[in-house]
Amino acid sequence: MINTKLLEYALHSIRRRFWQRGVVVLIFSLLVFLLISVFSIAGSLRGELLNNLSSLPEIFVQKIQGGRQVDIPIDHAFEIASIAGVAETQPRVWGYYILPGTDVILTIIGVDPELPATIKKYEQSIAHLDIKDAASQSSFFIAGEGAAKLLKQYGYEATLNLYSHQGKQIVLSRLGLFISDVRMETNDVILVSENSARELFGTHPYKATDIVVRIPNPNELETVKQKIQFMFPDTRIVSTSDLKAAYDHIFNYRSGVFLALLMTTFMSFFTLVIDKGSGISLDERREIGIMKAVGWSINNILTIKLYESLYIVLLSYVTGLLAAYIFVFEFGAPLIIELFTGASRLKPELTLTPYIDVKLLVLSFLAIVPLYIFASIIPAWRASMIDADEVMR
Repeated sequence: MINTKLLEYALHSIRRRFWQRGVVVLIFSLLVFLLISVFSIAGSLRGELLNNLSSLPEIFVQKIQGGRQVDIPIDHAFEIASIAGVAETQPRVWGYYILPGTDVILTIIGVDPELPATIKKYEQSIAHLDIKDAASQSSFFIAGEGAAKLLKQYGYEATLNLYSHQGKQIVLSRLGLFISDVRMETNDVILVSENSARELFGTHPYKATDIVVRIPNPNELETVKQKIQFMFPDTRIVSTSDLKAAYDHIFNYRSGVFLALLMTTFMSFFTLVIDKGSGISLDERREIGIMKAVGWSINNILTIKLYESLYIVLLSYVTGLLAAYIFVFEFGAPLIIELFTGASRLKPELTLTPYIDVKLLVLSFLAIVPLYIFASIIPAWRASMIDADEVMR
């Protein structure tokens, strides 16, 4: 049961040493803030990407020649479709395009609006557009939100002038905006007709950039991959599980880099703890001696120190946690998020989804709270075991 008188005394003691205790609160709060912030960003972005993966095909088949990806024959799609367990195959024509005179890199995807697979894939993103209009004209483009804003800055609002691999100008008329909840996937995307994409990238009519494969039963995924690899040894097969592993590796690596940058803060923390554990100030020793002289028990003295340390460390933890939550999910984690998304001019305007990792909260709590409490209690216990006269001298 909490002794309110001792708690009141502990709070008065903190106020008397406001600046000394304030430094401790500041360091602990900063440590918790940075730790929770970086892992909250990583967790939120990982969740966004995994949500994106759930909508992707199970397998991507690419042709490799000389260690590089090259165009793959469309006939491969029909042969892969004959494999048991494959529900659908679709050749894709797409690529990256650097906007002339800028450093903007766009992802251009060729689509056929008359194909059911295209309508199904983009039904939510282009549901507000008239698909018949797109089918009636081959020179159209549908821009993602980020791409549309940037194109407008360069004067490409109603029309877009692109240049093919042979230097021929391709003029496209804007059909509308590409809207999607997964901004990380669509922010820099521009949809054009498949013929325009082939002309732009020089893709042969009987070839494609890659082939996507739909496999409804996850248990058949590895079997289908092996059959495709045996059928076409010169192909590289990428599954959504491979992409997930790559995402995890990237986020774990970047989180580790950030933690390495936090080593200075960690060292400050441990230096503070060591300094605290090596003894208490002369003023605090004298105060303990006076307490013993007027009849305070060792138990009362240790209880006061326990209340002080608990108040300081819990205040620091809660302050750092709340500051991290507001910084990440209310303000979008400026500067720190650059570590994960890069500095591309077309990086998506992300609204980070609130993410709470209970394990991280518990581990950070256990790493800070008990250590500081022990570092506060032990020297106070040592001082309280000494005779009052000796302590006050």
